[in-house]
Amino acid sequence: MSQPTATPADIAASSDLTADRDRHTLSETACDLIVIEHRLRDVRRWTPETARAHLDAALSSVATALDALHAEYATRTTEQEQ
Repeated sequence: MSQPTATPADIAASSDLTADRDRHTLSETACDLIVIEHRLRDVRRWTPETARAHLDAALSSVATALDALHAEYATRTTEQEQ
């Protein structure tokens, strides 16, 4: 039996689906990080001053992750436009 060959249109469609799925995954991850950030801020309000440094470090990490995620999204969007 011969193997079916993929046409350029098939390859492009598959690539588009993968890109859409990656963008959706990035979007889901961003939403998760934003929820985590809000919860950390809520907890911080009720945390004694001595323990807030740990929450501040966690908030900083979430902010760094969101920045990296935004940069990755921008990179992928730019690559797709080319």
